[in-house]
This record gives sequence, structure tokens and C-alpha cells, in this order.
Amino acid sequence: MNNKYILSIKGLQVYDDQDDNTDIRLTTEADFENQDGVYFIDYEESEITGLQGTKTMIEVGENYVSLQRKGNVNTHMLFMKDRKTSTYYNTPYGDLTIGIFTDKLDIDVNDDGGKINVDYYLDVNSSTSSKNNFEIEIRRHNI
Repeated sequence: MNNKYILSIKGLQVYDDQDDNTDIRLTTEADFENQDGVYFIDYEESEITGLQGTKTMIEVGENYVSLQRKGNVNTHMLFMKDRKTSTYYNTPYGDLTIGIFTDKLDIDVNDDGGKINVDYYLDVNSSTSSKNNFEIEIRRHNI
């Protein structure tokens, strides 16, 4: 399988105590491969996401999405429907403990690409800070 794909990501953060929500859209080239029914997506973050200098690796299983970042920002986030997970979020500005409660997890991925849609809540140091969504579309790169 040709592992060069186009990745389109839409992310939205809605903050409880602010009118200023964050809406990010990114389209980039990514490596995409299937290893025994688990899909792996690797791409470099850009200035658009505010994470330039960071590599993101996404693992997509039947009932979970794992997102790991390494570089200027380091974290490993696990999304499982109706489950709360936690992680440390290491940034150049300091470290945070983050809780993740996944409300919706829709995965429709195969060797040709597909879509992932995740709704989740974040809490920082045990205080809810935002409702979030990300949508990822993966499609073959026609070179």
C-alpha cells in the first residue's frame, strides 16, 4: 500500500468561560499504514497548529484513537468512548495534567483512507476547561 496520503484535520475547542473559541484546520501530507488491522498516521505539525517542530503519530484501533506528540510539545492522549483517561502535557511553557473524557468516537477507516470523528472534554488539573472535537479525513495522495 502506498503510504503517502493527504490528511485533512478540523479541530474545535469551545471554552466554558470564554467567547473566544479555537477553530483549526490543517491539510498536510502524512504516512498512513495498516499493521495487522491497526492504522498508523504520522505527520509533521506546522505553524498553523501552533505546534511547529512537533511530530504527531496517531494510532487507530477498532475502539480507540491514540495521539502521541513528540518535539516542542510532548504528550500521549488516548480516546476511548465513554471513558476518562489522563495524560501529562509537556510544553515549552510548563507541564499540565490533563483529563480526557471521550463523548463520541466514530471510526471509519480502511486501507484506502477514511474518517475519524471525536468529541471529548478536557479538564486541566481536575477543572473542566473545554469541549473539543476533531475530524480527520485520510485520502490517497495521487502523485
